[in-house]
Amino acid sequence: MFWIGLLLFAGVGFELGLVLEGATGLGDASGVAPFVIGVNLVPWTGVLAGGALWAGSEKRRGVAAGPKSPALARVESARATGDGPNHTVKLDLTVAPKGVAPYRVHTTARVNVMDLDGYKAGRTLDVSYDPQRPWKVEVAALAENAPQVPLDGAPESTRASEPPTARRRGVLPAAAIALLLGFGLYFSLYWGS
Repeated sequence: MFWIGLLLFAGVGFELGLVLEGATGLGDASGVAPFVIGVNLVPWTGVLAGGALWAGSEKRRGVAAGPKSPALARVESARATGDGPNHTVKLDLTVAPKGVAPYRVHTTARVNVMDLDGYKAGRTLDVSYDPQRPWKVEVAALAENAPQVPLDGAPESTRASEPPTARRRGVLPAAAIALLLGFGLYFSLYWGS
């Protein structure tokens, strides 16, 4: 998907060249067709390119994710948002994997309104986490053995969060380069003919 997004951005550049060529010929009506076609194609191709590029970059970031490991987590705070039977609950958790020091993390969960009481501060949850990316935590369920397994909260200094990645920062420059290449390709064909 990432490479398809870059190709589509090159197509947007090509279409922008078509728009500019059409704009130069509007006076004698020779550029009306290229201008109208280009103006109509650019936004749609841009949306498709952006979606494909974003989905591809997210997929590339997720490919290296390792297997999930089970752990228990203590709810430090919870805030429910949304309407209807299911709410998004923003959780601040202390995750306590076996053999690893506990750490803090922010995550979200979809919770039925009838189960919201089980996500109060101090409750224990079953979670799964990625040992290679500890900030990736998914809530499995309320722990059945919560009363028997009290967990202490971890200090704020242990919070795990996703670091900024070079790949995410590189998406916009890659799109801009593809756009310019498509634009340049159009003008090399246009001026070459």
